[in-house]
Amino acid sequence: MMSLAKQVYDYYFRPYLGEKGQDMVEYALMLAIIVGIGWLIYKQADLANNINNVFTNAGNLMTQAADTSSKTGS
Repeated sequence: MMSLAKQVYDYYFRPYLGEKGQDMVEYALMLAIIVGIGWLIYKQADLANNINNVFTNAGNLMTQAADTSSKTGS
């Protein structure tokens, strides 16, 4: 079966893509691996909750600063 796939690749794709096509596939595989590893780290470290907490804290600080500013400005 592999020889058939190789023959199809050699006949149809290699003349048009050559080495550039092989490089594109390698880059796509590398990107997929990097994205997969990043996703695993994101899920394992529970980054979604940490990021949510950062923005919640920043919003609370902004609200407190606005309240303080409006009290002292009046």
